[in-house]
Amino acid sequence: MKPSIFIATLVLATLPAMADDAADAYRRGVEALQTNDVDAASKAFNETLKLNPQHPYARYQLGRLKQAAPQMRAKKKEAELASVRLPEVRFEEAPLSDVLTALNAMIEAESTKTLGKDKAITPNLNVQDSTGKLGAKEISLQLKNVPANMVLQYALDQAGAKIRYDEYATVIVPAGQ
Repeated sequence: MKPSIFIATLVLATLPAMADDAADAYRRGVEALQTNDVDAASKAFNETLKLNPQHPYARYQLGRLKQAAPQMRAKKKEAELASVRLPEVRFEEAPLSDVLTALNAMIEAESTKTLGKDKAITPNLNVQDSTGKLGAKEISLQLKNVPANMVLQYALDQAGAKIRYDEYATVIVPAGQ
């Protein structure tokens, strides 16, 4: 009889610690949601469910996350572009396609300097235009110390284009689409 009492006492003693761990994991998941970090949120909510399989909020958040993941990744990409400052941007009557190629390289290089090689931002700027006219529009810009998302917006305003942040790419389309 004594061994079963000992085991019951041991199990009951660990329950509060498991509840605290589950609450911490859930809190990390909510924090990751606030920064649109889909992978970290998913990992934290799954950890919560491992520690407490009956946690209703973690189960709800995982279901919501599956539906909202593409939009959240797009918002994160937009915020990442805003976090990169380009020290100097200079284009004189350059075609939009060349400007986007240069911005891809500049953003990646600058984010590598500030964030490190493993966390560098690759914007994947792509023109989507069936007529082929958008990529040929000429852009002139002279800017210093401006966030990358603003440089991109200025270039797109001149070209008559708009931006769409997809999950894995940043797509440039004519403004009328």
